[in-house]
Amino acid sequence: MHIASITIKNYKLFKGEHTFVFNAGLTFLVGENNTGKSTVFDAVNFVKAGLPKEKKVSDIKNKFAGPDQCVSCTIKLAGDIKKIINEFSEKKYEKYVFDEAGIETLLIQRSSEEKTIKQGTKDVNLDVKKVTIWNPESAQFENPSGIDSVLGTLFEAQFVWADMDPDDVSDFGTTKICGRLLNEAIGDFFEGEQWKNFTAVHQETFHGAGDSLGKRAGKIEQQIKAILQSQYGVADIRFDFSLPETATFYKTGEIVVDDGANTKLEDKGTGMQRAVALVIIQVYAQSIAKYEGDPTKTRPLFFFIDEPEICLHPKAQHQLLDALIEIAKLRQIFVSTHSPYLLQRFNSKSHSLFVFNKKGTDVNVITANTLDLFGWSPSLGEINYRAYQIYTIEFHNELYGHLQEKEGKFKETEIEAFLVSKGHAKTKTWVRVKNGNPETGYPVTSMTFIRNTIHHPENRQNANFTDKELKDSVEAMIGLAK
Repeated sequence: MHIASITIKNYKLFKGEHTFVFNAGLTFLVGENNTGKSTVFDAVNFVKAGLPKEKKVSDIKNKFAGPDQCVSCTIKLAGDIKKIINEFSEKKYEKYVFDEAGIETLLIQRSSEEKTIKQGTKDVNLDVKKVTIWNPESAQFENPSGIDSVLGTLFEAQFVWADMDPDDVSDFGTTKICGRLLNEAIGDFFEGEQWKNFTAVHQETFHGAGDSLGKRAGKIEQQIKAILQSQYGVADIRFDFSLPETATFYKTGEIVVDDGANTKLEDKGTGMQRAVALVIIQVYAQSIAKYEGDPTKTRPLFFFIDEPEICLHPKAQHQLLDALIEIAKLRQIFVSTHSPYLLQRFNSKSHSLFVFNKKGTDVNVITANTLDLFGWSPSLGEINYRAYQIYTIEFHNELYGHLQEKEGKFKETEIEAFLVSKGHAKTKTWVRVKNGNPETGYPVTSMTFIRNTIHHPENRQNANFTDKELKDSVEAMIGLAK
């Protein structure tokens, strides 16, 4: 099962309705700050958790949306949903799964629209406090009893924010990554001899025939019982020292880091907290490999990682990317990033890419399939150009080589004749060097001058090109490449 799409309406930076369609594996969200990348992650969290207590709808509503416009976020899940419901939830919720083009589909939504619907025989009030699920029989979003806990079993999300909460890393709960790792490492420990011995010692400690904690506490218990009965009538009271449930037995654990100062992770700086979080994710990648390609052997878990390159050097970024690619074989991952090191391995056949930028107050999103200048699109140079308006020499090389291939003009004189025929004058002079000696300069177009400068850094007879010349040359070749 994977997130097939997310539809965001009037939520924070997004005015109107925006739909993002995803592949099942790894998705990159690229763009400058404040263009909506993290807002997509936040929208997912909004569907799952609702508004924080201190927030109102007006705090999350796009300020340019009309007063009669509502805020909503809708998540479409697709895949082996019925199997997951049967294994990890309740079968009665199968009725909400519908077929879309032969694929099992489920729609989850949270909306600020306040309305009353007929749900079975009852009138049910819906508002932003209630998560809803699409009922294909009644053709409406509904809030059936217990749906919140059901969605928790179907749709768990692990967020690693740029300004993350350390509790998200150090929490040993079974729904957190560290808790999952511990749970898998523990395996059948609670069925073994050592646990049986511990159980016996616990029984003896609290309820043994000799001196026990239960007996000592019993004196206080009797005093409370006597006063309670004298003041409130017949009532019995006892202290219960039962064995902790195995599922929560190790929740009191903590991560301690000694980097010169031996302290809890939660007391470390953000850099260390993020580093540990990302390493835990990499260890998780190794642990899920044993499921042999069948993600339904464990409950679904989706990763949302905000700017993982922060505090990571290039080599560490490459190692992290290898781990993410491995996890993406079984778990869907969403990464917002500015890093060229993470984008170097983008594969348009198996990965999704969204490039974010803003035009005035409107968010503009470009998908990978629209970055189609080349047969190998999108390249890193093309991504940097679309996302950040950065004009790189690599992108210039790609464009120049693409024009040569496209037009069949592989000699310099041939491509120059083509460029001139398209209205580009020979405004520069290029001086070749032969056997260490400069030759007489000859006129060339700006595109060829820049190409030659890039390809012959050893040639010091020519002044370097300017940033503006690189920009103008790239823009000119883009026009010819389309």
